[in-house]
Amino acid sequence: MKILAITQARYGSSRFPGKILKEIDGKSLLEIHLERISKCKLISKIKVATTNEPDADRIEKCCNKLKIDLYKGSLDDVLERFYFAAIEEDPDYIVRLTSDCPLIDPEVIDNVIFFYD
Repeated sequence: MKILAITQARYGSSRFPGKILKEIDGKSLLEIHLERISKCKLISKIKVATTNEPDADRIEKCCNKLKIDLYKGSLDDVLERFYFAAIEEDPDYIVRLTSDCPLIDPEVIDNVIFFYD
């Protein structure tokens, strides 16, 4: 069974631009977030869905560093970004996450997947 975790990550924000790339102890919040998801036992693949805005290149660098796949899509249509990020993977299930949650618990993610399945 292929379980795809897609996390939305965009640079732009009206209240706090670039918040996911702010660092704590030498790591961006996005790195921390992705590293925690990668500890999930039931996730087959992680993918970041970001925008095609110029600052998204910084998100892409972070993903490349961690060897996480990336999809760049519409700035204004989050559902479209998720759809196109997922469709090319053909998963059985999708776990939708948001990158502004760096302390997400991999055990909780696994428990939700286990409960659902």
